[in-house]
Order: sequence, then structure tokens, then C-alpha cells
Amino acid sequence: MKLADLLVGEAFAVLLVFARLGSALMLLPGFGESYVQPRLRLWLALFTSALVATALGDRLPPPPTGAGAFMGLVATEVAVGLAIGALLRLVLAALHWAGSIVALQSGLAAAAFFDPSEATQGTVPGALLSTVFLVALVATDGHHVLLERVIAGYEGLPAGLLPSGGNLLALATRLGNAALALGLAIAAPVLVATFLANLAVGLLARLVPALQVLFVALPLQILLALSALGLALGSGVAAALRFLDQSSAWLVD
Repeated sequence: MKLADLLVGEAFAVLLVFARLGSALMLLPGFGESYVQPRLRLWLALFTSALVATALGDRLPPPPTGAGAFMGLVATEVAVGLAIGALLRLVLAALHWAGSIVALQSGLAAAAFFDPSEATQGTVPGALLSTVFLVALVATDGHHVLLERVIAGYEGLPAGLLPSGGNLLALATRLGNAALALGLAIAAPVLVATFLANLAVGLLARLVPALQVLFVALPLQILLALSALGLALGSGVAAALRFLDQSSAWLVD
């Protein structure tokens, strides 16, 4: 084999891995946050691709001869990387869903602000849940596990082949339902606490009609909601980490 052919093959392998890994890092939890500079993500993807490409060996296709085939391979890998990142990012959607429920029940829904993690309007409980989750993810080296599983995904998702649309849709539906259930489970203690608080305030309003109920209900509702959220914060973040582990396990199955 000529040296030029060897260099072309190695450069193509790095580029192909970079197409999948770089697009996945744009969305993966911990890497795809808006406050992480895209240039840093791409540099990390490039260096990681250079290390991983040689280890993949025969699992990568040979360099194509035509420009059309080359662009098709790159586009396929970009699409696979975006699909992986979007599916794994459902855990953050679940946390923001839980935060929206907590904000609605506690009366903090009106206190919306710009959430840097989602680059859009968010709520205080949602930002708290997502921030604590990301801190726990990095502290437990979960971001390393995510990178390992994305790379291990070449076994079940060979380079250059798009996954079956039906299987991908079924997986997205299952993970989406699980994310909704996770968000509701995290917010469940707050729902119970605010329901009991509203019930008590309603009974108090019937017993003491002259009482200004709103002046009593709103502080009590916020206090109970934040207290319930604080008590359930640890178990909620642990459940989110387990969900991320389970939702990324299909890459190594």
C-alpha cells in the first residue's frame, strides 16, 4: 500500500468518526449545553476521533471513490450522531418538564427567566433540577460513560448505515414516554404537598370567611412546594441518572 493511500485512509477514518461524534456532542447532556462553546466541543470531538479511529479498524468502511458516496457517508454519520444526542438529551427534557410542574403548583411559573442550558425561557425549579443533575453527572464521571457508549455504538450501528426508521421511532416513543413518567415522578411530592395545602386552605376559608385566604395560601404554597422539592431533590437526580444510563444502554446492546 502506498503512503498516500494510507494517509488518505487514516484521514477518512478520522473524518467519519468526527462526523458522528461531533454531531452527537452538540446535543449530549453535559457537552451540548449552550454555555459550552461549540468550538470547544468540536475540538474535543476532533481529538477524540483521532484517538478512536485507529482503534475501530475494520468497523469503518474504506474511503469511497466518488464525491457522492463520500457525502452520503458523512451525511449518514451526522444524522446518526444527531439521533443519538437527541435521544440521550431526553433526560434534560424530563427535568424541565418536572420543573414546569413544580413552578405551576408553587406559584413560581410567573417568575420565568432566561435559562442558559436551554437558551430559552425557563423556570427556577427546572433550572435547579437540570443544574444539579449536570453537576452530579460530571462528578460521577457520567460524561465519560456517555462518550464510551457513543463509541461502543459502532457495534450496533455500523458506520455508513442508517438505523431502521421503525426501530428508531419505537425507541424514541419508548424513551419519550419514560421521560414524561420520570418528570411526573420527580414532581409527584410537590403535587401531593400543594394538594394538601390547597385542601387545608379551602377548609380554613370555609371555617373563617373573613380571613384573607390569598395572603395565607400563596406563601404556604411556595414554602411547602420548595420544601417538598428539596426533600425529593436527591432521589430525583438519582432517578434521572438511572434514566440516562438506561436510555444509553441500547448503544451497547
